[in-house]
Amino acid sequence: MRKALLVIALLLTSMVPFNSNVGLAIETDNRLQHLEYSTTVSGMINLTSLNAPGAVILYDENGTLTNVDSSTPLNLQLPSGNWTLVRMISGVPQLERITFNDNLNVTTFLNTTIQSPLAIGGVAHFDILGPIAQVTEMNATWNSTTSIPNTLGHPDLPDSHLGIMAQIDSQFNGNSTAFSNWLIQNTEIGCCIYDRTEMVNSNSIITPILPSSLLNESWGWSVTSNLTGQGDGRSTRLLWIPITGDLSDRTDLRITLPSPFEIRFSPQEEFISGVPDDFTIHRGDISVTGNLTVALGNNVAPSAYFDAPGRQIPYLPAGQPSYMYAHCDDNTITDPTSRFILRQGESVLLNESTEMLPIDPMFLGLTPNTWLNLTVFCTDSQGLTSNYSVDLYMDGTPPTRILNMQYLHPDDESPIDIEYGQNAFSIPSGSIISGAVQAADQSFSPVAIEWTSNKTFGWIHTATDSMAWNDIFHQGPQVNGQHLTVEDRHQPKPLTAYHLQLNLTDAAGNPSIQMWDVTVTDRTAPMPRPALNVNGQYYGDLNHPIEGGENVEIDLSESWDDIDGITSLTWEVSLNGIPLEIGQTWAEVEHFQLPALLSGRHVLVVNATDSSGNIGSHSSAFVVEPRVGPLYSIVDVVKVGDGAPGDSGALDVTIENAGQGQFEFQLCYVETCTATLVGVEATVDGPANMTHRIPVEEWSSGEVVIRLEIQDGTVIEHSSGIMIEPEMTVFLWFMLVLPVIVGLGVLWYYGSKQRRQELDDKNA
Repeated sequence: MRKALLVIALLLTSMVPFNSNVGLAIETDNRLQHLEYSTTVSGMINLTSLNAPGAVILYDENGTLTNVDSSTPLNLQLPSGNWTLVRMISGVPQLERITFNDNLNVTTFLNTTIQSPLAIGGVAHFDILGPIAQVTEMNATWNSTTSIPNTLGHPDLPDSHLGIMAQIDSQFNGNSTAFSNWLIQNTEIGCCIYDRTEMVNSNSIITPILPSSLLNESWGWSVTSNLTGQGDGRSTRLLWIPITGDLSDRTDLRITLPSPFEIRFSPQEEFISGVPDDFTIHRGDISVTGNLTVALGNNVAPSAYFDAPGRQIPYLPAGQPSYMYAHCDDNTITDPTSRFILRQGESVLLNESTEMLPIDPMFLGLTPNTWLNLTVFCTDSQGLTSNYSVDLYMDGTPPTRILNMQYLHPDDESPIDIEYGQNAFSIPSGSIISGAVQAADQSFSPVAIEWTSNKTFGWIHTATDSMAWNDIFHQGPQVNGQHLTVEDRHQPKPLTAYHLQLNLTDAAGNPSIQMWDVTVTDRTAPMPRPALNVNGQYYGDLNHPIEGGENVEIDLSESWDDIDGITSLTWEVSLNGIPLEIGQTWAEVEHFQLPALLSGRHVLVVNATDSSGNIGSHSSAFVVEPRVGPLYSIVDVVKVGDGAPGDSGALDVTIENAGQGQFEFQLCYVETCTATLVGVEATVDGPANMTHRIPVEEWSSGEVVIRLEIQDGTVIEHSSGIMIEPEMTVFLWFMLVLPVIVGLGVLWYYGSKQRRQELDDKNA
């Protein structure tokens, strides 16, 4: 019988459809429809159908099978002769068949529904008597009956598709007794392997069930036997059920276990039904061959437990229902049953067989601060029971808390307490809020703490019983900034308001909630952004330089404040520490001109103050370069030597240049000039100085005058204040002093004469 799978596979792949317009004769025997056609045309026979035939077999008058593709519409060219097309269901040839010998379209035949299809039937019972234990012999009995339609022969004999009667005629010359003897010799029990060792059968009785001549009847056999297996030393007993594809494997196998044993596990559990000690293996549903594994063991009571989603047992809220879910787990093929009993003291409030028990304090008339007892009982199919019991507390009081909230701004020296008793408070932008809470519940259960805010996506802080947190709060993204256009930045923006919430939840689910609207006030300074414009070009390190004498305009149009509009700001401007009068309104301040700037380094400071008193400052350092040109002047002349008129000497002349550029010049005294010289350039740090010597062949009397002759034709004369005079001898000194002496003598003479006259007049 091991050939059954191969034969059935052959039957399943040999199938055909039909249609015909020739003469039709129908003979009915119970459900048998046998259609015969007479041919009037010689040659090949066309067998066709509009649709795929599905499971069919096609054979000729000798019983030889022709392969038929079950998934493609029929279009077969068959040799002349008598052909039979049989419909198949689950590998069993059906009574619905058609015999033909001419062209035939079988679409209608294939589309007809088979109301009560023929099928392999029977039962099998494997009754394990025991004992089931380590290193112990196990006894069992086997009883089975297999019933096969007459349309299907024995798979171990040729041409099983022709039916059992055809096989008895061809193989046993119609002798049913011979077939019966053969069947007894070739029938196996097909069970079982115990702890990896094949069980030994004894006292086996195989009783054939012979077929009748009617095609719609059945044949088969029954088997009874005693089986013995040997347990090994492992802790778990394994039973293997062979699945070979034999005809008997198309029937269900019932397995009965002695108390207190049960099935504990099977990897093919989806093919098993029943109860743990009396279950059925649906062998016909298993599509692969091999061994089905069953683990056997002592029955143990199921585990028992219950929980309540959203609740922390044993604490339940007294103001709303709670739902208790039973968890009864048993390591076998069936689930235990569950029963809840709720008691208050000695009184039973609820006693229900259910997997989910609602506990509604209002419906039960329970008051807060009440203790209850809830027990769940889990019972398996053999009556073993376990239970799980918890005392429950009806908590009706929300949790309490001690709260402390402060904020600290970087400009402040110490934190400032937040008045959190109201539903709103404000803090300066850039402040760090610190929150600390200590929670408690009158039931002494843990309290869940949750802080949430829309400050950022997913902003949440959680803890149990106590926690502290801090976070910085700025203005939101809607405020002014460089992500906006200049026009948008100049418009006023609203202050940012955040939502802050504190949720306290005790173990029973009683909530305590406090919410605040947090307004972020303006504590951010404005952003003055001055730009220097020189003759229509913006000043920069790599851009248009500023030269002495050029006009410099200041452009503040890129400035902004995060909250205030640009017209609400007030402005102060200073240049090199000296305040400038630039106006008051934005129209006056947006563009203004600096006063004339000397060459050198300058510092421009622009301060902007918003309506909240925040001051933003911007300092710009820039340079004004010297003008281009020979801005020469003589600043010092030094005579070298003591020469007098007619003597030779030299002059050291120091020249100052306040301009940029290289220009040629000469220095001259009377008719004597230096060679052509190149002047040094001034820098932003000041004019450039240079000293050149003019050799003098002969001094001229009088003041020394220096000429500075520049290449562009400019001549600068400089009076040095140095006088050239002759050298003084003794004679010259005498001649110089003589008039003084003479004058003094005359004065002395006339004075003496006057004094004598006055004396004479007095004496007289």
